[in-house]
Amino acid sequence: MNVQRTVFARLYHRTKSVEDLPWHREQPPALLDRAIARRAAPGRALDLGCGEGVYAVHLAQRGYAVVAIDFVEAALVATRTRARQAGVELELHEGNVIDYRAPAPFDLVLDSGCLHHLPRGHVATYRKRLDDWLAPGGDYVLVHFAHRPRIGWIPKGPGHLTRAQAVELFEPLELQAYDETEFDVPFPMGRMRAGVYWFHRPTP
Repeated sequence: MNVQRTVFARLYHRTKSVEDLPWHREQPPALLDRAIARRAAPGRALDLGCGEGVYAVHLAQRGYAVVAIDFVEAALVATRTRARQAGVELELHEGNVIDYRAPAPFDLVLDSGCLHHLPRGHVATYRKRLDDWLAPGGDYVLVHFAHRPRIGWIPKGPGHLTRAQAVELFEPLELQAYDETEFDVPFPMGRMRAGVYWFHRPTP
């Protein structure tokens, strides 16, 4: 994780504006808004790998009490600035998401690009943490790379899940809807396709 933290910190340091970062989006995933719309009322929300805070602020503006986590200080600085400009409050934490223990579960958990950057050895821990983070009846929205880059000689890089693999990994969460989006990632990755998942945790 130290190497990844260094890589992302350098990307933030070198960019002229956070809006120029390759993963930056000013609009949240459509499935996030669909999940919000179906919920009876706002509650607690967790943004894993919050980046520049676009989605965390979006959730706060819709009445959610939001906890946002990232392992890059510059990301949290950008998030704090965006929240202040929007007139909303967020609870921010710097660190590895799998180390975060919530005092209470969340009604909505969002992961836009965090899981696929975790080392493979941490995925099982992440999955267990999700069971602690997500309340029964809660919704989980995930944006995760769906295929490897065209350049096959890259020994390491983001993880990838097919739709079937994602459904299997997150059972017994129920897939409500699936979408796809694309990102222009810097060389040598290039254009990448990501799956966007909306899962629901049934109430016992």
